[in-house]
Amino acid sequence: MATSNSASTFDTFLEEKYIPLSTKAKVGIVIVAVLIPVALFYFLYFKTEAQKIDNLNRQIVSARKDLNRARKAARNLPRYKAEIEKTRKEFQEAAVVLPKTKEIPNLLRSISDLGKGAGLDFLSFKPGAEKQKDFYAEIPVDISIRGPYHNMGFFLDQVSKLNRIVSVNNITMGSPRKEGGEMLLSSKCRLVTYRFTNTQAKKSGKKKKKKR
Repeated sequence: MATSNSASTFDTFLEEKYIPLSTKAKVGIVIVAVLIPVALFYFLYFKTEAQKIDNLNRQIVSARKDLNRARKAARNLPRYKAEIEKTRKEFQEAAVVLPKTKEIPNLLRSISDLGKGAGLDFLSFKPGAEKQKDFYAEIPVDISIRGPYHNMGFFLDQVSKLNRIVSVNNITMGSPRKEGGEMLLSSKCRLVTYRFTNTQAKKSGKKKKKKR
């Protein structure tokens, strides 16, 4: 009812102040007069607020995803810690069987002592050039010894029981000679021990620094 009165008042105003209009023209003017404020409200306020709401919704979704990832990481934290501890122990064990540079002379001295303790005479003891691998280096040692056959076997058995890794290659025995009621043999072999270098880890660290 109020809308009808407003339209009539507006029509009367147009007829009195301006020119007579047809009914269609009057309706069109009324529609335009109503739509303009609505359009202004939409573009100036509603659309902007709708965009803000949409952005907020996206931020909420992103925050929820981050929260879920954080919760998942928190749940897995004990497992990650256990894996790190396991890796640390394995690394320490590897460091034990793969001595560092300063420990190599002591290792070679231990091998020499084992040979003498087994009743063998060292004729020569020649460490060779290192061969670099991924994270360790091979150190060959050519030895020439003389003594009873069984003593040689005992010596090699003791070498295999060292905490450090020592492999025995290219064993040759010959030149038997009886001495003091025992048959002595001259034997040659190559002992290969290993030195921990951590070269691969250092390379990985340098690559990470370059990426930064």
